[in-house]
Amino acid sequence: MIDVTALQIETWIGAFFWPFLRVLGMLSVAPLFGASEVPVQVRVGLAVVIAVALAPALPAMPPVDLSSALGLVLVVQQLLVGIVIGMSMALILSAVQIAGSIIGLQMGLSFSTLFDPVQGVEVTTLASFLNMITVLLFVALDGHLMLLGVLARSFTLVPVGPQLGLAVATWRNLALEGSALFSLGLAISAPALGVVLIANIGLGVLTRLAPQLNMFAIGFALFFALGFVALYLLLPMLQVIVRHLVEIGLDLSTRLLAAQRA
Repeated sequence: MIDVTALQIETWIGAFFWPFLRVLGMLSVAPLFGASEVPVQVRVGLAVVIAVALAPALPAMPPVDLSSALGLVLVVQQLLVGIVIGMSMALILSAVQIAGSIIGLQMGLSFSTLFDPVQGVEVTTLASFLNMITVLLFVALDGHLMLLGVLARSFTLVPVGPQLGLAVATWRNLALEGSALFSLGLAISAPALGVVLIANIGLGVLTRLAPQLNMFAIGFALFFALGFVALYLLLPMLQVIVRHLVEIGLDLSTRLLAAQRA
């Protein structure tokens, strides 16, 4: 007769359950998987598959009674760890959307907005277009697989247990890193902004020389055309930009988790 103790059952369940929670937390906010049009059932099913695949390669999980107070604390802890990993990548990749909004504003496309299902907000058409390309490049560059690698390492950086958790400083550092979002977006949009700025200076000089010309009609068409020319020159470099942003996002998530050991 085979005897199975409660401790063994808790160990077997924990070996799958804790990775499942971290994966689910990451998928809820990560690029592509965190989109509002992705059904919850798909995220949960994908989290189950990934957790089953990762579980054999992870460190041993402590046996914890899920109905106890400690079990409830650890459930929240694992979800928050996954959210930090996914949010770090989503935050950095949003720099491309910020750049698209800036370029669209300078081109005169601020009145052309639509609902972006990936972000769940209204953005300019140009920002939505660049965001879509960014998500596709993120998958093409295996960014989702590298994100899973960070999640697997997180069980070494932040082990499952009551002695470690996410400190308040982690969320503060994540919020402070949000300032990089605007600086990166401005840096990406700098070439287009430079072109439009030169056009603005030229139109200002032309307005002084020929005040009778309709500068509004001329300027709108000119900014629109120059903006698309700058965008055409920017698109070939978008792959390099997204690869760099993915590296920044992975480094950010690793630093946030490694800070827990300090």
